[in-house]
Amino acid sequence: MSTRPSRTILANINSDTMAEHPTDRYLRAMALPTPRMLWEAEPGDCVVLLAPCPPHFRDYVARTLGLDVDRVDVVAPPETATVHALDVVDALGATGRLTGRPVLEPFALDRPVLEFARRTGVQLYPYSACPDNSVLDTVRRVNTKSGIRETVAALGLPVADGGFAATRDRLVEKLVAFLSDRPAAIVKTDRSSTGFGNLVIEAGAPASRARRIQEVLGNGPDPACGWTFEEYLPLTASPSMEMLCEDAGVREYYSCDQRTVNNAWTGMVAPAAEGPWHGELRKAAVLVGNWLHARGYRGIFDVDCGTYDGGYVITEANVRVTGGTYLEKLARRLRPGDAPVHWRADSRPGGPGPGFAEALRRIEAAGLADPSAAARAVLTADTRETDGKWRYLVVGRDAESVAAAERETEALLGLDSG
Repeated sequence: MSTRPSRTILANINSDTMAEHPTDRYLRAMALPTPRMLWEAEPGDCVVLLAPCPPHFRDYVARTLGLDVDRVDVVAPPETATVHALDVVDALGATGRLTGRPVLEPFALDRPVLEFARRTGVQLYPYSACPDNSVLDTVRRVNTKSGIRETVAALGLPVADGGFAATRDRLVEKLVAFLSDRPAAIVKTDRSSTGFGNLVIEAGAPASRARRIQEVLGNGPDPACGWTFEEYLPLTASPSMEMLCEDAGVREYYSCDQRTVNNAWTGMVAPAAEGPWHGELRKAAVLVGNWLHARGYRGIFDVDCGTYDGGYVITEANVRVTGGTYLEKLARRLRPGDAPVHWRADSRPGGPGPGFAEALRRIEAAGLADPSAAARAVLTADTRETDGKWRYLVVGRDAESVAAAERETEALLGLDSG
């Protein structure tokens, strides 16, 4: 049993650290699966969510972990919220339930969290002392696409050819020239995450290039953060190195190969396959970590990369908890002692198929819920009725067992494994 102090696990996943002027669709999509954060809780903790946490899901987490959920305080809105998690706390009159715990563990460092910690005196995990504004400035800058490109290039690390444009007109002008000798470019809202704001634009015929670029970009307002554009490279893999900045220094937390659909993150395979550039990626992540550490940052971050025939590039950094952090934590909780722990996870749209209760019955009947099995499957959130997706984790003793169990899980859930 852990002896750590009780803490509030805050799902401030809808934060301006992550995305600028996000759509309501994006905010809802990010909020819906936040009940998954219950997987991180220990007795005495408080968990603040952005979506309701139904009793059957609480019971499932309790059964799977052997967790006494009655000793976990869940703060959740009656309907999916598209606001900051601390706004949910205020609306529910639950501030005292947070200040009753000595530690606050946010998803991301942002100004509302920093101000809350200063005002209430709770410890902002994992900082030993409350960080100053310069740390927040660093986090905000490096969580932009232009910010990480500028940072890693100054550290001597490779980035794809590209640039920045503050306005739509300037972006069109730059892309017309940029695509004159390249087949395609990927355009990203400068402050964005999880594929939000990403577009791929093909060069096409020079005579119609400017018009087609304008059509793809649309007519919405210019984001205040601007856009970053990069050459669209023929990537062979998208590995990510997740690291932990502690007072004592920087260490590797885990690595994974990312899964993406239409340039948006859906899941991962951990640990990452050790391809020809794996050693260089690890060194790059440590270099970025040392840079962050020197500027006072403490906590989880990752460095996302793309490999291609002949090299690699740094594509972005997420200086915050990531979509994979809780999965690695859960995998370790389910497979204590494994080093490394092997797992696969995904978020997949499902067609006609079972509901949540029937899916659990199938998984249990197949022996995939057995802790002693070579691999086991866990449904990490129940959003089937709201966004049509299955969210699962398959964890086991080795890569082969996990891959086989994932294929079986896909079939049980009615998913296409192709």
